[in-house]
Amino acid sequence: MNNIVSYLIEVALTVLAASLIVAYLRPFLRTVLIDLCGTSDRANFWMAFTNILLVGMPSILALNYRPEALSAEELFFNVAGKLSGNLGGFLFALVCVGMIVSFFALVAPRNKTESK
Repeated sequence: MNNIVSYLIEVALTVLAASLIVAYLRPFLRTVLIDLCGTSDRANFWMAFTNILLVGMPSILALNYRPEALSAEELFFNVAGKLSGNLGGFLFALVCVGMIVSFFALVAPRNKTESK
């Protein structure tokens, strides 16, 4: 396997993993955002923003990969190590989104339900 194929595999795996995780989180985040934003249109904007951030951050890290391994074994572990760092970038972006959503969930006005 040459360095170009290694690079393409690393980028593809990063984008695939980030996209699958975002697809899994989408319905849960959408529900929270509709509740916080008040309208579906506002929630859609923040969903698009979040999707771009959660896929874009690891993708940017993936594009910075420069394979330097000589053997197939070194190349494999080189790709695995870089993929680990890219998913770390995903988790960092996810934690940032979670902190922002949590902050607004705490300060968002709520309708008080009347008790009978």
